[in-house]
Amino acid sequence: MSSKIYFDCRKFIIILFMICIPYYLYFLKFSYFLISEHTLDKTYINTTSFRMIEISNTSRRNNRIKYYRKSLNKVSDMIQTQIKEPKMQKQSITKTFFSRSRNIPIFNCSRLFESITILDVSLYVRFLNKTPIITPQNYMESTRNCSSFITDRGYITHHLTVEERNFPIAFSILMYKDVDQVERLLRTIYRPQNIYCIHVDSKTDDALYSAIQNVSHCFDNVFVLNKRVNVKWGEMSVLEPELLCMKELLTRNKRWKYFINLTGQEFPLKTNYELVKILQAYNGSNDVETSVREFTTRCVNKTSAPHGIRVTKGAVHVAVSRGFVEYAIYDQRAHDILTWMNKSCYIPDEAFFTTLNHNPHLGVPGAYKGHPETTVMANSRKPYLARYKNRQRISIYHSTCRGKWVRGMCVYGHKDLPVLRGRRELFANKFHLHTFPVAYGCMEELIFNRTRDEFQGKRKFNASWYSTFDFVTNKVE
Repeated sequence: MSSKIYFDCRKFIIILFMICIPYYLYFLKFSYFLISEHTLDKTYINTTSFRMIEISNTSRRNNRIKYYRKSLNKVSDMIQTQIKEPKMQKQSITKTFFSRSRNIPIFNCSRLFESITILDVSLYVRFLNKTPIITPQNYMESTRNCSSFITDRGYITHHLTVEERNFPIAFSILMYKDVDQVERLLRTIYRPQNIYCIHVDSKTDDALYSAIQNVSHCFDNVFVLNKRVNVKWGEMSVLEPELLCMKELLTRNKRWKYFINLTGQEFPLKTNYELVKILQAYNGSNDVETSVREFTTRCVNKTSAPHGIRVTKGAVHVAVSRGFVEYAIYDQRAHDILTWMNKSCYIPDEAFFTTLNHNPHLGVPGAYKGHPETTVMANSRKPYLARYKNRQRISIYHSTCRGKWVRGMCVYGHKDLPVLRGRRELFANKFHLHTFPVAYGCMEELIFNRTRDEFQGKRKFNASWYSTFDFVTNKVE
């Protein structure tokens, strides 16, 4: 009798197990799916628990759904959280990224942006005392713990908007001094979906190189070129690091849409969201400075120029499509032109990009079909917006410099802030952190506060003006 009861109990347990196991496997699979989808974005992985697990569901209008979960066993809690997703998402990201102010001490940047103001000497001395210089050794020590470094320095490690996530940008940064200024530039433009290539001039000391390398090791999408070029003005060495970065960026990431090359002495005039909206408005066209009338004696034997090109002059700093970069790196015609320029032209770095972009018969993606000469901004044909450069010589760029002139370029001071705030270019050249630290700090505050306001829905940006130019509508497809 007892054996029969034992048999019946065992049978009952087996049946119960067979009934329950499918449900267990179903919920286990569901839980694993949610986790595995999010592990691609390591920004949110916590070693003790999963907080703010995120999945991407393209079938639901690409919404980013946030979950709050302390235990893998509470699947029902995760499902309930979906109902509160929009409100919870913004609260969580705001608390994480925008809880700390980026305001500089002592000075009121808002007032400095409104009008030209003379700094009080005593306040300026107090400001300098409160702002110690960060040395390469400081960076090598602080980056031993990358998690703390990223948090302490206030990097934005979230894409913030769907548009930014789906429109990654590639950057190169050429530097030769001031690791603290370069790191602060990187922090301002950093987003996890973008990718960054840094070149350190071979003339710099090893401590600076090691410091920026240590910074790059804290991010998967930031790298420093192993090859260090001795960059000399007016020679091909100016262009070589750009081409090296372009090739590496193409190889390392297949998703980025546009390329912007920077120096360590530049700073954005737009937030990352605004950059994305402007580049989307460009719709594959390239923003490249050009002059035909100023290019008269730069090249010898111009009649022998390859592929029937008309050589033009322009700044090496550009905002160009991925297709342009692929052409410059991989197309044989681009190689032929570069080789010829290196042998035949003075200051070849100022000719290569602009010549590719203004000879439409070459078929470079996004190249301009119209007359190449760059115009003033008020002329909708072909302004140059990739960079704001206030040049000392009288030209279409010249305006009052309230900082100081250095080799014909304005280095911006705090009195230039009212002008910088309203400029429509993407970046400004140039800034010297240690000469005008208030101006640099206020620009950081401006971009950070605009980013915060965009995310919180307090600031809107309409990029339609950038889609009206002839270089946008009259381009090589």
